[in-house]
Amino acid sequence: MRLRQFYFLLFVLLLSACAVNETARVDAIDGEKEKEILESDSGFLAASLKIIDTKTTKAGDLLRIQATLKNASRQTISFQYKVKWLDQDGFAVALGGRPWTPAVITPQEQLNVQAVAPNASVTSFTIQVQD
Repeated sequence: MRLRQFYFLLFVLLLSACAVNETARVDAIDGEKEKEILESDSGFLAASLKIIDTKTTKAGDLLRIQATLKNASRQTISFQYKVKWLDQDGFAVALGGRPWTPAVITPQEQLNVQAVAPNASVTSFTIQVQD
């Protein structure tokens, strides 16, 4: 009986340790129309959290971004996000940059994620979301 309880507890712990990420990648190339790609390992986040708008501009030589996220579900979503900066070759820039930022979006609410690139080599970004 104890062995069965041990295996059940181990199973629950393994399930809770699985990380869930949803990533929206936006490529900004010399003022052309941005291309959005949404990839998800989380069915709930993929179905509930939508990117409804992205904007990019320059602040001096630095890329400045804003992405508008919308909670399309009927329940409040608590999650964390961060921006991953990429150069023209797709390599990550400033790997130790921003920490995860907690956020809460109520049903049908929108959240603007804004950030400025750490250096001038950045040409695109990824918004990483986890619950």
